[in-house]
Amino acid sequence: MLRFSHSVQTTSLKPKGVLAALGCSVALSGVALAEELPPVGPDDLAFSIENMDLSVDPGENFYRYVSGKWQDRVERPEQLSSYGSLTIAGERVKAQMKIALKEAGEAAATAEKGSPTQQVGDFYNAYMDTEALDAAGIEPIRGLLEEVSAITDLAGLTEFMSKMMREGGPSLFLVLAPMADLADSKTYAYYAAAGLFGIDSHNEDLLREGPGGERYEGYKTYIMEILEISGFDAADAERIAKTSLEIEAALLEGKLTPEEMVDPRNFYNPVTRDELQAAIPEIDLVQLTTNVGMELPERVILSAPRYLPVLSKVLQERTIEDIRDYVTFRVIHNYSDLMTTEFDEPTRKFTEVLTGVGVLLPREERALSLLKEALGHPLSQIYVEKYYPEETRQKALDMVERIQDVFRSRIPSRDWLSEETKKAALLKLDSFDYKIGYPDEWIDYTGVDIGSDMVANYRNLSDFENTRLIERSKGPVVSDQFNEESTLPIVINAAYSPLENGFQVPAAIQQPPIFQADMDAPVYFCRLGGIIGHEMTHGFDTGGRQFDAEGNLRDWWTAEDAEAFEKEAQKLIDQANAVEILPGLYVNGELNVKENMADTGGIAFAHEALMHYLEEHPEENVEIDGLTPSQRCFISWGQMWTWKATDQFIRSLVASDGHPPGEYRAYAPLQHMEAFYEAFDIQEGDPMWLAPEKRVEAW
Repeated sequence: MLRFSHSVQTTSLKPKGVLAALGCSVALSGVALAEELPPVGPDDLAFSIENMDLSVDPGENFYRYVSGKWQDRVERPEQLSSYGSLTIAGERVKAQMKIALKEAGEAAATAEKGSPTQQVGDFYNAYMDTEALDAAGIEPIRGLLEEVSAITDLAGLTEFMSKMMREGGPSLFLVLAPMADLADSKTYAYYAAAGLFGIDSHNEDLLREGPGGERYEGYKTYIMEILEISGFDAADAERIAKTSLEIEAALLEGKLTPEEMVDPRNFYNPVTRDELQAAIPEIDLVQLTTNVGMELPERVILSAPRYLPVLSKVLQERTIEDIRDYVTFRVIHNYSDLMTTEFDEPTRKFTEVLTGVGVLLPREERALSLLKEALGHPLSQIYVEKYYPEETRQKALDMVERIQDVFRSRIPSRDWLSEETKKAALLKLDSFDYKIGYPDEWIDYTGVDIGSDMVANYRNLSDFENTRLIERSKGPVVSDQFNEESTLPIVINAAYSPLENGFQVPAAIQQPPIFQADMDAPVYFCRLGGIIGHEMTHGFDTGGRQFDAEGNLRDWWTAEDAEAFEKEAQKLIDQANAVEILPGLYVNGELNVKENMADTGGIAFAHEALMHYLEEHPEENVEIDGLTPSQRCFISWGQMWTWKATDQFIRSLVASDGHPPGEYRAYAPLQHMEAFYEAFDIQEGDPMWLAPEKRVEAW
């Protein structure tokens, strides 16, 4: 993926989390068209000579050369922990959708019930009615908290866990859910996954700091404050916070590390139902799944092989009172975004501890984020209809075909691959299923009741999704296009799915500054084209290569070829581990190897596709501003990954995210391309020079 995140199903451009458990067209009058937004300029990281520091030799410091003036001139907005081209594109989407959401809110009362306008508009209105939310306080979850208080044993806990799985509550302790079998992608399997925590996976490492750690104490304070807002006295709030941190810290030891999650074999561990039950006798798995409407099969995939003994120990050693306290916190936290604005301040303070940013986003933008999660397709229908021209889609499709042709031509030239593996690789490449912009068919939410109660809206939507998932799991796998967190048409990202052997490029990323169709070909080939090549390469990175053309987890490599591949991948690991990104902090080569390989392949394919395009269009093969097409290509790539970020954000990224920091991405992939050295006359001995034997020739 782009931003670059990971789940079992997708590998994306944007940084993501661990395994998670679980229309009709619309016209809005008066919505501003995309072209009414101010055009992107140098400050927005549009390709620009103005952003370059021409006093710097590109062989000395390519990152400074391509964007030094931007780095000096532009400040990171205080409300954003990181700021670069992906963020800027996201800000443009927000500007577009603020108008669209206001229009939907005004039109909801008279819109057809169940239409995107009615559902999006009423959801938006309910969230923006802070007076009503504040008046209700935590009453929307009072009944749930009373149910938690009534838990007296583990059977009661199991019953409540089922309820939360069914209604979109917190993911408690253990989740069982169907999804495509990694070894047989056309059929469903049930996966047993570790429950989530009150913090997202990118910040779980703070639990290892222990008492006294800045982020650990920030988390504890956050828990105490939301409990006090919910009516607990200070002593009870402190007790519950302490217990919650201890439970999560203990459970964390059973989860796979971010580095372990890089290899899909680590989270594919088939066991029998009896073996699974024997590993966690404290939870009746049949009770857990039956109450949700699922039938647990004889074979289950365990995604965290060390987790169940750790969970078992926690449930044995902790009193039921401790467990109730923890569940109480998780319920309040889970729904806090949907209730009184009193929860805003604790959230703001904790966010500042985690990211260095102490400013909450405007409420309209938070409404947009919630809508992406809750009503992603209806919301995206509005976006696509208003802001995504068909010409843009066709131009992107043309680039996909050109880049795939380049990839296809390179596979036979990989001397380190046997003919057998080359043949299988070509079959996989030719089997790619790619989608651009938006789905062929939108998910129909018309039967979901969306009204003025935010918690009820959320629970209704969760019940709809749960029921839909269970019904679909009774037959062959049917994949929803553009329906992941990372692939909604309104998301600035792109993502590859190994189970589908394909990738999706959402509509929203196909806009300035990522895609400037009115610029010369080197600019857009080496931005959006590089992203397309990035996603293709994910099918053949250290994780993707373990899936075959059908999307099944299967070893189709000879032992010798696999060994040769790992040697190439190790070059990327070594290259990254040698780069100090902050004082004493080095890029995480083991964690970033998939994304670094995707970047390396992506820009190489894009550049070669550009060269072929210019052969077809010689009138465009000219110097502009004294720069050759190759120079403009590599500068365009480098400026796209230019960014500014807080130290806190960078440290969290390096610790737990598959994507390396932006400045590394701006130059490191280029160091494996002979064309890069030729374009800027970079010679051995220059700081940007990477010895030929250290360059990757994987794809």
